[in-house]
Amino acid sequence: MDVSNPPSPESNKIPPPAPHDGLSARLRTGREKTAALGPAFASHAERLRQLEDRLIQGRFHLAVLGQVKRGKSTLLNALLGEEILPSSVIPLTAIPTFIRSGEERHLIVRFNDSRPDAFFSEEPAGSLNTRLMAFVTESANPRNTKGVREVEITHPAAILREVVLIDTPGIGSTFRHNTESTLNFLPQCDAALFLISADPPITEGELEFLRTIRSRIGTIFFLLNKVDYLTPSEQETAVTFYRDVLVKSAGLDPAVKIFPVSARNGLKAKTDRDPALWQQSGLADVSDHLITFLAQEKGRVLQDAIRKKALDVLRDVQLQLNLSIRSCELPLEDLDRKLATFERVATDASQQRVHAQDILAGDKRRAQEALEASVKNLKQPLTERLKRIAQDTMRADNSTPEKAAEKALEEAIPAIFEHELGTIGTAVEADIVRRLTEHRRRADDLIESVRKSASELFDIPYHPPESPVTYELVRKPYWIEHVWENTISPVSAEFLDRMIPRALRKDRAEKRIGKQIDLLVMRNLENLRWETSRSVDESFKKFSAELDSGIARAVDATLGAIRSARKLREVKGGEAGATVSGLRRQAEDIAVVIRQLE
Repeated sequence: MDVSNPPSPESNKIPPPAPHDGLSARLRTGREKTAALGPAFASHAERLRQLEDRLIQGRFHLAVLGQVKRGKSTLLNALLGEEILPSSVIPLTAIPTFIRSGEERHLIVRFNDSRPDAFFSEEPAGSLNTRLMAFVTESANPRNTKGVREVEITHPAAILREVVLIDTPGIGSTFRHNTESTLNFLPQCDAALFLISADPPITEGELEFLRTIRSRIGTIFFLLNKVDYLTPSEQETAVTFYRDVLVKSAGLDPAVKIFPVSARNGLKAKTDRDPALWQQSGLADVSDHLITFLAQEKGRVLQDAIRKKALDVLRDVQLQLNLSIRSCELPLEDLDRKLATFERVATDASQQRVHAQDILAGDKRRAQEALEASVKNLKQPLTERLKRIAQDTMRADNSTPEKAAEKALEEAIPAIFEHELGTIGTAVEADIVRRLTEHRRRADDLIESVRKSASELFDIPYHPPESPVTYELVRKPYWIEHVWENTISPVSAEFLDRMIPRALRKDRAEKRIGKQIDLLVMRNLENLRWETSRSVDESFKKFSAELDSGIARAVDATLGAIRSARKLREVKGGEAGATVSGLRRQAEDIAVVIRQLE
């Protein structure tokens, strides 16, 4: 037995198959049969392959949140079954850790600059904890001087078959900037585990954080940790108390579920292979609930969306095959007349395709203009806010007021601009989705009109699209570390102020600091504008390519099926009986997969 991978208490259970196994097999069959139809259907096969990848990669992304010292690392180690993450008693940096499924234990470190990723295998056994500490602890990497953006761990733990666990920087850590970075990261995740504990009590900082994230992430599971210090009666009282606090002070749903757990006992249960202690720790309920939720909720929604998209692709394949069959069966005179009619439809669609790109370019310009206006409107309030911080600090410090103001600004600026980036970024994303959803609707209507015209003209069955007309920003969670300018330039004139009265000296110092603030606000707003503008550019550029290729593909494939059949009949003197037989067999193969997906 491999002692580096001890069996967990639940290892005697046969793991259930992934809920998407059946759909994955049908997608693979549909892709293989579509690819076998030849180059004309290569794009359809590629779209089915992309749906396969999305299904496989669609594991639930679960962020683990909590104030420092609540036991996040112990909880994650318990779910993994061994001590991989450093204990929370060690001060940690603001670096997220992604924990994914993998047959082997590996550590991958990614940096903020262009350095290649650093890769570490578990050699010798048990070494990952030590290697990880070198990058994510303040003692080994103070203030992240090593420039680490994120770390990734691969691990064979059973829970990771369905979920990617993300250990986020602790709430209430030394730098408020870290909390703002976490807030901006959360909308990329599917749900969150939020740790509170019986000792110490929940803080106002945690409640404020919860009030803020309610609109940023759809589902939050609450864990009341360290209940091994409480009697069963005390546990029940604590759960009731914290539910009341969360409902009244954080505005959460009264039905919010709180799991009482002991992460410490859960970890001991795994390392000691003690199923009874695992159940007693409360983590068995958490694990079962999460897996059930993930499989039944996200799994169902994801599968249904992918199934509908796959049906749309395969029905398009079916349409092209049926068009080829009908084009081979019609009298040549009828075929030529119908082909001429459809060519006019295709020409009109191509003209609308150009028009759609013009409208899209205009919407991109308007989105950029809205962004510019939002950033411009921030200049005055942010400048005034920073000047108040500087003035209040200088008036409170009589020894070195200017240096005190500089330090206060250095601490305040990153959090303030990270918050504004998140606020503007969220608004811009909503604007992009709204605009591009409308473009998607028009494009899909155009594509459907082309296919419907062909089906009616050639008298073959037509199925409207299954998938709803929406535009979604599909992305996996990705942590970005932003660098904000927060350093005041040295003031050479400061020593001259010693010769003038104190009141005048402070006035001159405030003016110097004010000029520096004006410069810092201008530079950081430009960084904010550039970062968000790049997101707008990338979203519209990607959508523009998809829009253009989607309309072109629908027109060219449909028209191509008819023209290819017409050309084949010229070569064979108008007879194409053998070809029709082959096409019918291929169409039936595709029809079988469609019926399975339906």
